[in-house]
Parts: sequence; structure tokens; C-alpha cells
Amino acid sequence: MDAEQTLIIVESPTKAKTITKFLPSSCKVVASKGHIRDLPEDRMAIDVAKDFACDYEVVSGKESLIKELKSSLKKADRLLLATDEDREGESISWHLLEVLKPKIPYQRMVFHEITKSAITKALEGGRPLDEHLVQAQEGRRVVDRLYGYTLSPTLWRKLSNKKLSAGRVQSVGLRLTVERERQRLTFLMSTYYDAKAQLLASSKQGFEAKLTAYQGQSIASSKDFDSVTGQYKAKKDTLLLQKDQAIALVKELEGESFVVQSIQRKPFITRPSVPFTTSTLQQDAIKKLHISASETMRIAQKLYENGFITYMRTDSPSLSQEGTQAARSLVEELYGKSFLSPSVRYFAAKSAGAQEAHEAIRPAGERFLLPAEAGLSGKEFALYELIWKRTLASQMADAQKATTTVKLTAGNGEFTASGTEIVFPGFLRAYVEGSDDPDEALDDKESLLPVLSQGEICPLQGLTEVEHQTKSPARYTEASLVQELEKRGIGRPSTYATIIKTLLDRKYVAKEGSALAPTFMGFGVCQFLETNFGQFIDYDFTSMMEDGLDKIADGSLDKVSFLNSFYLGEKGLENQNKLQLEEDNKVVSKTLRLPHISEENPVMVGPYGPYVIDAKGQYLSLPPTALPGNTTDAMIKELIANGKEKKEPVTLGSGTIQVLTGRFGPYWQEGEGKQAKRASIPKWVQDANRQEDLELAERYLSLPRKLGTDALGNEVLAYKGKYGPYIACNSKTRNLQKTDHDEQLFSITLEEALALLAQEVESFGGKARKRGTKGPGASVIKELGTFEGETVALATGRYGLYLKAGKQNIALPSEYKKDEVKAGSLTLEQAVAIIRTKRAKE
Repeated sequence: MDAEQTLIIVESPTKAKTITKFLPSSCKVVASKGHIRDLPEDRMAIDVAKDFACDYEVVSGKESLIKELKSSLKKADRLLLATDEDREGESISWHLLEVLKPKIPYQRMVFHEITKSAITKALEGGRPLDEHLVQAQEGRRVVDRLYGYTLSPTLWRKLSNKKLSAGRVQSVGLRLTVERERQRLTFLMSTYYDAKAQLLASSKQGFEAKLTAYQGQSIASSKDFDSVTGQYKAKKDTLLLQKDQAIALVKELEGESFVVQSIQRKPFITRPSVPFTTSTLQQDAIKKLHISASETMRIAQKLYENGFITYMRTDSPSLSQEGTQAARSLVEELYGKSFLSPSVRYFAAKSAGAQEAHEAIRPAGERFLLPAEAGLSGKEFALYELIWKRTLASQMADAQKATTTVKLTAGNGEFTASGTEIVFPGFLRAYVEGSDDPDEALDDKESLLPVLSQGEICPLQGLTEVEHQTKSPARYTEASLVQELEKRGIGRPSTYATIIKTLLDRKYVAKEGSALAPTFMGFGVCQFLETNFGQFIDYDFTSMMEDGLDKIADGSLDKVSFLNSFYLGEKGLENQNKLQLEEDNKVVSKTLRLPHISEENPVMVGPYGPYVIDAKGQYLSLPPTALPGNTTDAMIKELIANGKEKKEPVTLGSGTIQVLTGRFGPYWQEGEGKQAKRASIPKWVQDANRQEDLELAERYLSLPRKLGTDALGNEVLAYKGKYGPYIACNSKTRNLQKTDHDEQLFSITLEEALALLAQEVESFGGKARKRGTKGPGASVIKELGTFEGETVALATGRYGLYLKAGKQNIALPSEYKKDEVKAGSLTLEQAVAIIRTKRAKE
């Protein structure tokens, strides 16, 4: 009898390839490449009146895949849906069933790691589709859709900027960064002093002691200032030293003997961190490996799909029995029994809403591959090693430490010296948790004091006053924002990377080193939402929404009731948005209320960024690099006082090249008068603030590039023209890439140019250009996929960028025409929305 034929559907080709290695020949694995059905991008596609029914469409380009899946189903005896074990994966499986409508038995195939034993076990037993998880995922999708499609157009109208968007979790993440920046802007910076003494022990070993009290009063330190406002707390019996007082104290105590009064040694233990969840993995990868949250998830996905780690979207820190035993065996093998925790450590999720996969992120398998054995390199190796170390550390012995505190007196002054000793490293031998704060990173390092005895007089080597300044609350980094979102129960681990990426992509925040600094537009969006939609960006409300989705997932809450309470009724989003649209508050909405900027000269936001208005009513743009955190009121007043001054030429290098501004914007000029060479400064150069880059100026002024000659001796040249870069030979022209910062323009070789010139030129609108007429030819930049059986591509031609759907040419909306980088990042879904809108008008 023939073996039962099984069709297994997974999301990604990589996962399909890895799983196939562990399956018998009777199994066929096919990748759906994500969702095969989704909500269209050109409309909300949710019928509120019909219990928020979703009008799903097959994802453009997936028609041939669906045909292949249906064909494979006909040859199969059973269907296993092996999409990821979370709500998103459950939803993908549900959509597959809705489209394929299988007539054979089907189940969900469940596994948390891709190893032979896990796949074999999963093949033997599955489970039914979890309808509650599907409903929870659809509920999340509908809420996010309603939020975005309702609020985003309102933002466009009120803030005069169609590039803006609002999101259920994204906007709350933005609010966190803005509130922190407000704290920084109103923080009262204070200066305080103490003193430090350099002393010698009897062993001639030096050590340092800090002045902690004088005449019975404690010397004020950082803990005596409010960490949020910077205000001094002015406690009784605390002395706040000013500079002159500190200098006087130093002079007074320099002649005194420094005598050891007491020595106190306190042993303590440090326990290892729990194994990684999605959130803690992102935090530690950001701190230790200096990679973003989104890159961390991309690498982790790859490691999972190739069988190196367990599933990477989870908020459970627990280890399976197999994982625990593998970790403990390896600890004993590599470090010895003394480094193993005396008993097995068990870990449980702190959050009641932990709803993703059911095990922490750990190395896959019954025996963990050593990092050196895995055959990985670069960031993949670094992330795997991080996961490997953290997992082993979780089953290792506590670190045993001891602090020694020595009190010394010198006249009326009291000094303190302290040291830390690592008695037994335990888990520290394998893993030390990362930190954003360099001072905290030193916590696991030894700082030993010399041997001292009570009554010992320690010769003074030096005594100096030390100035300190209070520090404003630190801006959020990617790691600390992830930590804060998780602590507040906002969003889910799998969404954090996307939230941060959106904030950066929308230019609501900018990277200042590793910190996330809100921009003026970020302040504007946050201020508008706080003022008019406060409930919908309230931290507790957003957390409550997550709890509601968790209840839908466990079957204790009805999805429609949840959506009704969010969207409908007097306080629902629909009505609140309607009321807001009736308000005449556009000017007020665009005017930022900044604590450090005078109301006489407020900063406003608009379609071209932040600006101020002078007494003549002229709009004056702030510099592109200006942020609320680095702009002062004095700067704004100076900008207004100077008005729209004509920019003075900037001379580069030896003085032959200048940066000038003309009627059509900034340009480079070499030489003077009619003989001068000129080149417009590309927008990407202006955005990067590299107008004064001499090397770039010389490159553009050297155009056209002479690449060589063709077989007939005609010169082949590379130009930068009105419609973008192109190559020309005799009367032939071909366009070059417009979205690569002119990389192709300056790198194309003669051979590549000749090959491009040999290609056929596409006609414009179905009409061929007359032979001999000049102008750049049309060329496809990249294919985006297929729609209704026709290839959809981004192309460039005589009048710039446009879309091609089969033989039809479709103009792009103005925001894409003006932004080549944005056009280059067009997805198939966005292109299809543009095509549909165009055809609907026709």
C-alpha cells in the first residue's frame, strides 16, 4: 500500500527547505510566502454596519501560487498547515483554508524548533485550527485599520501634510519619546560639589575615598535631586556644597590625618537573567551587538528557519524539559559541576497576556550546537552566540560577590571608600547582561580595595574638589523604548521592531547616536493627538486594548463587542473623529507648544517641515538638522531677525568651486563668467547636508563622463540631465537608475553602457518616437510583481517615473514623482492601489 501523501504549507521558502530535510518522500512542502489574502491598500475594506466584516482580496501576484496549491491538494491525502505558532501564523492558515477549501482532512502542524525530532513529532500529531486566535488576529488588524484610516486623513488635513500617519501602538510609542523630551527641556540643571582623596594603605597600594559628610551633615549627591525635574530636595542635615565651599573644605582637610574608623564586608549573590523572550532579545542585541530591533528580528527569523534556534516570537521565558537538560549538560561539560545551579531553574512569564509561542528563545535541539560548530558568521554568529550564552547562564550557579565599605575620618570630614569582589563568578563566566548605561556595565567588574585595618592612618597623596552636574532624564534608545512598552503592556513583542522602524521612517524621531530624539513633526503629531484624541493614545487605554485582544484569543470576549466599544458610540473613534473634523483648529494644531520656545515666536509645522513666521508674514524654514532638543529660543529669534537673507556663496577647497543658490535651488559652480561649469546639487545630497562635500562637487562638475567609443568610433557619454542620469552615443540614449544616489552614473563601464544601448527602446503610450528625435528612452527600473495576469513595473521615461501594468502606462501621484527614493521603495500593494484608482477614474 502506498504511503499517505501529505501536503505541508509553510510561510517561507527557507523554512520549507529546512523542514524538507527531516521529512519522508511522501511529504511535499510548499511555501505560501506570507499571506495569500489580505485587505486591499486603496480603501478601508471594512463594513462597520455588518459587524466589521472584512473584504479580503487575494494578494496580487499570488494567483499562480494558489493554482499550484490547489493542484497539489488534488494529489494529497491530508493537509498540514505548518505556519508559525502565533496569531499571525494562525491567521495565515485560516486564509489558506478559506481560499483552498480543502476536501481532505487538515490540521495545524505545531513545532517550536526545526529539528528532526521536533518535525517528526509534529508530523505524527496535529491540532485543529484555533478560531479564537484567528478572531484575535483579525480584531487586531481591524482595530489598526480603523485607527489608521480614520485618524491619518485627519492628521493630513489639520497639519497640512499627507505623509503623516497615526497608529494604535505607534502613536503611543511616539508619545513616550515626546514626553521624555519635554522632561529634558524643562529639567533644571544643577551643579554640586564633593571631594575625593587619593590615599595609601600600609601595603603602599593606592585607593580613592569620597567625602560623604562634614560636621555631621551628609554631603549632597545625585540622589538628593529629583531625577525628573532636577529640583534639589533640600533634606534636613544635608549640605549642598558650592564651589567656594568645596575649595575651602579641601584646604581645611588637607592637613588632617585620614584614619580608618570601620570596615564592613557584606556578601551578596547575583542570579542569572531568565532566558530570552522576543523583547529581552531585542534589548540585549541593541545594547551588546549594536543592531536595531528590526534587524535583530530579521536575523532571528533566519536562524529559526535554518534550524539554529527555537521560535523567536514569544513572551514566555520558560524552557522545555529538553532545553533545560541540554543547557545543564553543556554547562557541566564546559565549566564543571561547580558552575551548575544546584537545582533546575524554572521560569514563568510575568505577563498574564503572554500569548505567543510557549518556550523561550534558545538554541534548537537536544544538544545545543557550540557557536564555533554552527558554521555561522557575522551578525548571525553574534546573535546565535548571545542566545546560546544566555540560555546556558540561566541554568548556572549564582555569582557570589562581596562589597567592602571603609569609613575614614579626617578632622570634621568623613570619607568613604568601597570595593567589590567577585568571590565566585558562577553564571558571569558565560554571560553578562548588556546595559545602555556605561556606569551600570561596570557592576559586574571587580574594584578591589587594599587590605586595611581599623585605626590605620592612610597618608594623603592628594585631595581635590570634584564638580558634578545633574543629568536630565536620558532619551529613549531602541532598547529602553522596547523595555518601556513591554513594562506598560503596550503592543506585543512581535510588533516592537515595526513600531520603532515606523517612527524613524515617518521622521517622527531621529537617531542622535543611539538615542531616539523626537522631531518637530513628531511633536506636532503627538500634540494634536493628545489634545483631540487623548483617550486613544492613553497608556492605560492602549494596554487595555491589548488585554481585550488577549481575551478574544482565549475565548472570553466577543470580537464584535470589542470593536463596537472601540469604534462606535459617543466616545468611539468614529464619532470623536467626526467632531474633530468640524472644528476650525488648523492653525492651532500646526502651532507647537514647546516649553523652551516663547509664544511670541512659536515653531509651526507644515508640508515642508518646521518653520516660523516673521513680522512681515514671511515663512522661514528651520535648518534640516534642527530638533526641538537642540533648538533654543535665541536661535529662533536670530532666524526671525535675519529674515530671508540671500545665502552667501560658500567656497570649497582651493577656492575654484563654490556652493551657490539660484532661482532653481542650490548648485555647484567652478570658475567664473561664461566659462564657469555648473551642476545642480541633487536632492539626496541636500537631504544629507553634503552640499559642501568637495569630492561630491568635483564628481558632478566633471560630467559628462567619457566612457569610451563604440565599434564605429562614436563617443559614449554618461550625463546627469533634467530627467535624471542617462547615457548617450550618437543619437541613442538610455536612462540610468534614478534611485541609487547616482551610483550607476559614476560606476557604469563602457561594456555595460554598450549592452544597455543595444536594448530595444519602449514606446511612449503605444506611439513610437520619430527616428532622430532627442530625449531619454523609457526603461524599466524594477518589476514589482503581477496584477490581473499582467506584469507591474516601475519605469522611467521622457517625463520621469511612472508605472507600467502590461502595456498600460500609469502616472504616479505627485508625492512619488517628487521623491525618487520613495518611488523606488514602492511595493506591489501600493502600485496596485494606484492602478485601481486610475482605472476607476477612467
